[in-house]
Amino acid sequence: MSAVTASIPDSIVVAGGNATRMGGADKAMLPLGLTGKSLLADVVISCPGKVFIVGFPREIPLTKTDAVTWVPDLNPRGGPAAGIWSGLSHVTSEYVFISAADQTLSAETVSKLTAAAFGKDGAWVIRSDGSGQPLCACVRTDLLRDLLAPTLGINQSPMRLLSSLNMVGVTVDPDQVLDFDTWQDVAKAVKGREAMDQITQMWMARVATLLNVDQHEMLTSELLDLTREVAHGVERKSAPLTTFLLGYAAGKDSMNHEEVRKLIEAVSNAVNEWQIVD
Repeated sequence: MSAVTASIPDSIVVAGGNATRMGGADKAMLPLGLTGKSLLADVVISCPGKVFIVGFPREIPLTKTDAVTWVPDLNPRGGPAAGIWSGLSHVTSEYVFISAADQTLSAETVSKLTAAAFGKDGAWVIRSDGSGQPLCACVRTDLLRDLLAPTLGINQSPMRLLSSLNMVGVTVDPDQVLDFDTWQDVAKAVKGREAMDQITQMWMARVATLLNVDQHEMLTSELLDLTREVAHGVERKSAPLTTFLLGYAAGKDSMNHEEVRKLIEAVSNAVNEWQIVD
């Protein structure tokens, strides 16, 4: 194990989990970050020091790629505490910052936590119900290691473990640390922001999860344009029926992206022809 160094804490981001309450959707990649990026991208950018992301690699835009390391989850079904243990062996700082990948996070929140933690066992964000948030905390590395070592963190409660320490509570803007465990959480967040494009994007992510398809393969903007054309050029009731038939045809013939684009173009041309009046 490497020698422990003081000053800026390393960070562990727990990015595993099955998201069973959200149908298996990759919560970390939802574009709900405070800056408009994915939750995971915002979390990593806000984290101090070397960042160890526990879970399978994703493509995220980063400004500190040289300080980011993807770490396999040694016990993927063992819960978040097991994820923390998986990343802990890479940490060389006196304190370590811990975060979940499926929550909002800002550098301001992290700065408050790290400042409050130094010289103490650790510090964590205080939730609206008055309890601490163990997955938004800065903790002394040796104390955390001692807590996790007996069980490797498997099926352990991070809340129960950290509650045994003398944790300093830090109050922050509750909107700065939102976690997303259900689709209701997502709906509340996007409706609160009144961002219609984001509402559409999140709803399509929800439907894609239900239908077991890749959201990124959907030609959302092209389909919205076609729906608008049909609604204005033919009549409104025909718009959803047209897109349903298009999707049915694409699925029946197992069309690829380019074939679907051509199909959309063909239907768009049909709308134009429909509007021609002699």
